[in-house]
Amino acid sequence: MALTIKTSFNIPVSQDVAWLVLTDIERSAPCFPGAELGEPIEGGFYKGAFNVKLGPLSFRFSGKFGYIEMDKILGTAKISASGTDTKGRGGAQAVISVSMKETDGFTLVDIVSDVTLSGMVAQYGRGAGMIQALSQQLINDFAGNLSKIITTDSAQSNSPSSSQVAHPSESAPNSSTDNVTPAATSTPLSGGNLLWRVFLNWIKSLFSKKTN
Repeated sequence: MALTIKTSFNIPVSQDVAWLVLTDIERSAPCFPGAELGEPIEGGFYKGAFNVKLGPLSFRFSGKFGYIEMDKILGTAKISASGTDTKGRGGAQAVISVSMKETDGFTLVDIVSDVTLSGMVAQYGRGAGMIQALSQQLINDFAGNLSKIITTDSAQSNSPSSSQVAHPSESAPNSSTDNVTPAATSTPLSGGNLLWRVFLNWIKSLFSKKTN
């Protein structure tokens, strides 16, 4: 089962600032709901896991992910991710393309994800008819979490205290930016919560159509 998921978000920072956070995989990866960041492996990849609950079924995918293309000048990057369910019920592969464009101090981030599901995961998606909407909400949550980190970092870097020269004995790990870094293990993704949000959005769209 193949899906193409598109989303975008706009943040009030320069492209250079957005690029620094997005390409720091140890900071950006935990923004993905249900993701767990593992140890680095060869080729610039990381081991990782992804937990998701879809209705009565709970899946845990174990695999790897990492950047396969990066062009800072163009503001584009590609991420490859793959994993298999630890109980052998299916797998998922994805290529995520990211592009940035700065305009008047704001940076628009476009994300296009080409996802392929197999096994029981794909069968459940066809039967429920909701996997596309759930995946879209998942990417939207990732974008929202990432945007919060970038804007928080930007605000702290522009604060009066950040302009003060630190004493040599004050090491970087104790800086205020560490307080906004997500934990390596994020909250497991709940399909039930996402289904409720998708349902509410569907109801809103119906009323919008009737109004028009």
